[in-house]
Amino acid sequence: MILRALTFGLCLAGLTACSASQNLLARGVAVAVDDDSVVPKTAQGFPPRFAALVQDTATPALLLSVQSRAQTGRMLREARVNGVDTWLSSDLTALMLEDGMLQGTRGLGSELFAADVSEPKALILSGRRGYSDRLHSEISTRAYRCLVEPQGSATLALEIGTVPTRVVTEDCKSLDQSFRNTYWVSVKSGAIVQARQWAGDEVGYLMTKAAAR
Repeated sequence: MILRALTFGLCLAGLTACSASQNLLARGVAVAVDDDSVVPKTAQGFPPRFAALVQDTATPALLLSVQSRAQTGRMLREARVNGVDTWLSSDLTALMLEDGMLQGTRGLGSELFAADVSEPKALILSGRRGYSDRLHSEISTRAYRCLVEPQGSATLALEIGTVPTRVVTEDCKSLDQSFRNTYWVSVKSGAIVQARQWAGDEVGYLMTKAAAR
């Protein structure tokens, strides 16, 4: 398997009629594929699994940036099961988010298969300071001890509008690794509308932002 960026265009590069939103929707992030494989596509240029989401204009959208690779793409929500949302990009990269907190990745390389974020989530969404534990399942399982702390407020200019938020950090340490996640929680809705979260040594930090269709 190799890591290869695939892009599926709604419109050709250079056509001024294409909006930034369309370009991002058509841009994949990264997917692990066999060298000689071909991802089936519809007439619109998307894999059928993603094309079905494009057709439903009520499907929520999310912007994902892989900061270590300077890659950005638009994702659409495919499903919500037991409180976990699966977000899909046009190259079939997938993120699993639990109320905005990273629970898993697929197609980014070294995968985060699952994460138990229940303890830090309770502190982050409530705005309380405190210590919590989280577990990451990758090739092996790591346990982290984390300190969650409110860091004041910030007003974000997102595609969905101007959003006043509470800023919360989560500093985590295991025996061999440490990272800091940052969350922006909407003052009005109480939901995480932007986050910078650790996805592992190979992938690094992912930035997610609530987006408009």
